[in-house]
Amino acid sequence: MIYPIILIPIIVGLSAQIIKFIFSIFRHKEVKLKFLFISGHMPSAHTAFVVSLATCLAYRDGIYSSTFAISVVFAFIVIHDAIRIRMNIGENGKIVNKLIKEVPGINKEDYPILRERVGHKPLEVFVGGILGVFLTIFLIQFF
Repeated sequence: MIYPIILIPIIVGLSAQIIKFIFSIFRHKEVKLKFLFISGHMPSAHTAFVVSLATCLAYRDGIYSSTFAISVVFAFIVIHDAIRIRMNIGENGKIVNKLIKEVPGINKEDYPILRERVGHKPLEVFVGGILGVFLTIFLIQFF
């Protein structure tokens, strides 16, 4: 049955997002629905999802299978994006926001404030990966 391979990573990804939501409530000391959909921060839901998928495939097909190999490559791409690419986008947003504030003669209403925290720090990705492995191993027992 293929459903656990789809359901377990979805459950793990949603669990990571809910944990992130709870951390955001404690960090900001207020409850906002937007915290449920925030990207970046602890833990990485994307990493938890792809690591969970790879763990499911390792369990079902073995670590020497082509499906597991493809899932590992997919996971590396997603993790690289989470750490490097989206973090650089956030850094660029920070610089653009600073320029808009400091350059005279710019109508600030013409430029929306860019998000400065888009990607993940390595620790956030690591925790997402650990969550992905262990929660998947736990959930496999129920499927």
